[in-house]
Amino acid sequence: MSMKERLHELKWYIKVAIHFGKLSLQSVMEYPLNFASGVCVELAYMMIKLVYLYVVLSTGMNVGSLTPDMVVIFVGTYIFMTGIWMLLSGVNNIPDQVVKGDLDLIMTKPGSLQFLQTFGKYNFALAFPNVVMGTVLMIGGWNLCKIPVTLSSVGIFVFYLITGIILTYSFGLMASLLVFWVTSLNAVSTLYAALWDYNNMPMELYPKVIKQIGTFIIPIFLVTNWPGMAVLGKLDMIQIIWGIVIPVLAFWLARLMWKAGIKRYTSANG
Repeated sequence: MSMKERLHELKWYIKVAIHFGKLSLQSVMEYPLNFASGVCVELAYMMIKLVYLYVVLSTGMNVGSLTPDMVVIFVGTYIFMTGIWMLLSGVNNIPDQVVKGDLDLIMTKPGSLQFLQTFGKYNFALAFPNVVMGTVLMIGGWNLCKIPVTLSSVGIFVFYLITGIILTYSFGLMASLLVFWVTSLNAVSTLYAALWDYNNMPMELYPKVIKQIGTFIIPIFLVTNWPGMAVLGKLDMIQIIWGIVIPVLAFWLARLMWKAGIKRYTSANG
């Protein structure tokens, strides 16, 4: 495939993703009370998350080497990433669709099946409050820490924010794809939710052994800690490289799992 053809294909996928977003938004607006109730419920959960931040700010205590102002960036990143994960409801719905056989409907459509499943539906009600509040906290923490707004500082923060999004997608997709091999995902979902919630506090709070596990064995800390650590100059060279390698590796593994899972699904369904 030539470069021109690849660019044309990319443009097509972007247009389709935007179209799916519009359809999801139109669907939500048909039932505004449902949207409002979803936002209110998520805001209630978010208030619980913010209690920790309030305690840190009100007491003025440091979290490891992080000042209370710095912690605001990390909590904001966690809430933002939670919103991104909730937005991609198509990934979260994979287990139900596999069990019910609904993937057959998507497999008849043109385009990448993984793309259509990922971007076919968005959950704006749950994502909206998290993304907005997370963004506000990240900007607020940035100002509190008096971090210079330069091309390099913004660039490195956004870069690791993007790698965090890639990891959020890849880890979540791999967890959902286990449905192709495991009859019940209740235990897996509970474990993944518990691991994800380790990010609601900076990794500096945890003992060294937990930090090592969450960085190098089950690299969940890279999702929300790396953007803040990078812009605050707290990443060493190994961590900088690790933060680039792991998202690529995780996305590749998720892609392999997707292909293997779909092959198993089609074989089982004839």
